[in-house]
Amino acid sequence: MTFVVTGEDGRAEEDIACAEYIARLGTRESADASGYVDRALRSPAAAALTDGVGRGYVGVHPDDVRLCTMVDVFPFAMVAAKAGGLMTLRPVAVPPRRRPGSSPAQ
Repeated sequence: MTFVVTGEDGRAEEDIACAEYIARLGTRESADASGYVDRALRSPAAAALTDGVGRGYVGVHPDDVRLCTMVDVFPFAMVAAKAGGLMTLRPVAVPPRRRPGSSPAQ
């Protein structure tokens, strides 16, 4: 897996927190997202979005930061693939992750 931090010349705290969380999930069955989400919520990008909403900027919505920091709410992942010479994203169903202490589905 390769994570590309694109914001702030590769130092965007929300991108780094997300990449670290996903990497942690890759090495463990579960990981507590709260610390990673908190880092994203306190990032300069989150502050800029919130400021943009307050200033009435076009293209920013009051729910942007909240929606961007929601974890495990969709039963699919977006997978990139070439289609007709273009890179496209398509949803692919994923099984729900087991929560710590739960038993596997029978």
